[in-house]
Amino acid sequence: MPGTIFNMQLPDTQASSSRLLINGCCLIYLIIGIKLLAIYFLWNADVLLGLALAPYICRVKTGEFSMRYLLPALLFTITALIFPVKTTLFVALMFAVLLFFENFKGKVSTVLFFLLLLISPLFLYISNAISFPIRIWLSEMVAQILNICGVQAHASGNIIELNGAEFSVDQACAGLHMLSMSLIICLFAIAHSQRQTVKQLSFIQVTLLLCITFVLNIVCNLCRIMLLVLFKIPAGNVFHDIAGVICLLVYVIFPLLWLSQVYLKNSVKAEKNPQQYQLIRLESYELRYPVIHVALAITLIISLFSLKTMDELANKNAEAVVLKGYHKQILESGVIKFENAHALVYLKPTPFYGPEHNPMICWQGSGYNFASIKTAVVNGREIYSGVLTKGRDKIYSAWWFDNGKMQTVSQFKWRWEAAKGGKVFYLVNVNAVSEAGLKEVIDSLQRAGRF
Repeated sequence: MPGTIFNMQLPDTQASSSRLLINGCCLIYLIIGIKLLAIYFLWNADVLLGLALAPYICRVKTGEFSMRYLLPALLFTITALIFPVKTTLFVALMFAVLLFFENFKGKVSTVLFFLLLLISPLFLYISNAISFPIRIWLSEMVAQILNICGVQAHASGNIIELNGAEFSVDQACAGLHMLSMSLIICLFAIAHSQRQTVKQLSFIQVTLLLCITFVLNIVCNLCRIMLLVLFKIPAGNVFHDIAGVICLLVYVIFPLLWLSQVYLKNSVKAEKNPQQYQLIRLESYELRYPVIHVALAITLIISLFSLKTMDELANKNAEAVVLKGYHKQILESGVIKFENAHALVYLKPTPFYGPEHNPMICWQGSGYNFASIKTAVVNGREIYSGVLTKGRDKIYSAWWFDNGKMQTVSQFKWRWEAAKGGKVFYLVNVNAVSEAGLKEVIDSLQRAGRF
């Protein structure tokens, strides 16, 4: 009956064994979690915001148990055993811990699952993978809208030309920093509305709201870029940030607060006996399906001690890769470096399940800034190109994905081809001191096709 408190008693020997089993699993998961926090997580404002909101977002239906995370926990645990890298271990740990908790205490709000994904480096890797196409698209859309409105503008890559002035759509303007924060705010709005209305959204419904948030964020940044271009507000100006905050409030946060309320009110039924789960409690230790949890915990601890970098797993043929006329060096990171008097070429082995570590990340970490980033077609093949600047230094750079048979800049195409078991793909980054020299090197590499 609702409101009844159930006391579940176990024999002393059984209770002691169950307590030991639970504590052992908790200890293993804690060790793995601490290790990943130290070597995997990137401590930034989004992570801190997510952790601060977690106690409010997380709701537990004590006494209602679930096996819904069993299949993904098994799948990713096996994946982490085969590919023992930090990302697969993190995802496996997340599902294993959620399954463990829902077999020990009770069902956890679906919102918590999405929050863990958003504050993890996995979301950052995905964001980086889609950032450049979004920046190019935003630039083109802003130029088209301005032309329709009678204002002459032209987009070339991430550069928008207006009345002789150039405006660069950088990574921040693409909304990647705002996107993660917007999605976290969306989860907070959902959790708040669920508490107020005593209703729950399903996995699919939460996913739909997050997709709507993504679209709102694109609209927000489109309007933000138009404001910055029309009013010629440069980066670093205080109004640059003010415009971003105002657009975030108007186009994302306010619509989300309204949508979450309306969505819960019209599409979700109220929970039956919502207080029931708050009153049921277990006074003794009991874990359902202990064999499953022991097997998962042992497998994950094996994966932890077998951790490798993605470069170590993917770059098994580094010695066989040769470019005539270049001095070859295999770096500690696994990247293959080729250098001569005219060019510098980097080949980074890239497995289909790995994050994209494009030159915009590598070179910026060395103090360079990317400018005039755009897509270009060389010998009928599309590539990315840009200009690196650092003080008086200027480097012309280009990159694409290549396995010797396929050359592309499409994330979907190369990952799909690699996932089917094709040849290893490399992120090819070519650098030269002149634009003509860059084209010459690219042409020679495309014709060689040896990656």
